[in-house]
Amino acid sequence: MQKGDQVRIGTGGVSVFTIVSVDEDAHSAIIESTADAPGKYPFPAKLANLVPAT
Repeated sequence: MQKGDQVRIGTGGVSVFTIVSVDEDAHSAIIESTADAPGKYPFPAKLANLVPAT
């Protein structure tokens, strides 16, 4: 996974997020919702929990 990819959290995830940055050493990424919403902010997620959004 790389910056700019759209992902979901887990296989049953409904919301779509964009990867803002990836830290391969920590096996994590900073992701942010693709939906415009009040209070939208980037947050960390483990790469193992992310699946490509299709």
